[in-house]
Amino acid sequence: CSDIDECSASIWPCDVNANCQNTYGSHKCSCKSGFYGNGKTCIHSGKPCLLFVIRKRIQSYPLQYSHHMPERRRNKIKIKYENCFFTTGWTLIARFSNSDGKNWMRDDGRWWYDQQIAIGATNNSSKNDDMISTAFWSVSGREIKITRSDDPSHIPLLQTTGNCLGGQTFRSKITSYGDFRNGKVWARDQCLGNCTVQYGGLYKSTDGFQQADCNEDIQSADKISFWCDWAGDGAVMMIGGGGSSCARADHGIGITETNAASFVELVGEQTEYDFGYNAFSRTPPNQSYSLNLWIR
Repeated sequence: CSDIDECSASIWPCDVNANCQNTYGSHKCSCKSGFYGNGKTCIHSGKPCLLFVIRKRIQSYPLQYSHHMPERRRNKIKIKYENCFFTTGWTLIARFSNSDGKNWMRDDGRWWYDQQIAIGATNNSSKNDDMISTAFWSVSGREIKITRSDDPSHIPLLQTTGNCLGGQTFRSKITSYGDFRNGKVWARDQCLGNCTVQYGGLYKSTDGFQQADCNEDIQSADKISFWCDWAGDGAVMMIGGGGSSCARADHGIGITETNAASFVELVGEQTEYDFGYNAFSRTPPNQSYSLNLWIR
């Protein structure tokens, strides 16, 4: 008999923020520095913070932050409670649902590019409806994660690694690839960008993640890719592999099968969804849960 190294398997056996140590016949998971937990689930030990708006500029501070501020400045400060939801260092910035309107697939691409007012329940990750928070365009970070609305533990279905955002806001990141409003085709048989990810939680049973183990023409399994197309099927955020052997490109968030990767929807069976897999009206995606997008 020979030992199998679970730590080098294609599916990571530990939390994305854990180290894996192979042992004979098994393995051990231990949380990395700055995180705590049992190795299967690791929670960021970040400090809680408050979000302030000072002269229309958003800034967050640790709760123990103490600094004398002149009264003339204090009068210009507004504490924002309603527009952000923090959990262990993560900020909830958006939610994608198929139980309401296709807000994320509007022809004008407004929610990705132009929306300047929060819409939806920004402080409740269990809601099953579309949401965009002011944090979508105002809070910068390094990584993103996706969770399900029916998972109160917020276990990531995927989490990026390697400084995906590079200190940008998510809107800055996603719109940096071009202006694809009002029917402009965003790609042809390619993805315009990607970030490396690790999967976990209920990803194998979640719509949009069906190609998370597939490697093909335009992308490999361990990626979330931005502005993708293959043979007229597209996704704003494609999850996993894409191409001829990976069900083309309409799987992930913001998917379309309208013969061109754009926000314009054709009349007929080929359609688009806020998230899912294979955008045909005869195979509608799950409507019992939504996907939450977080930044840190």
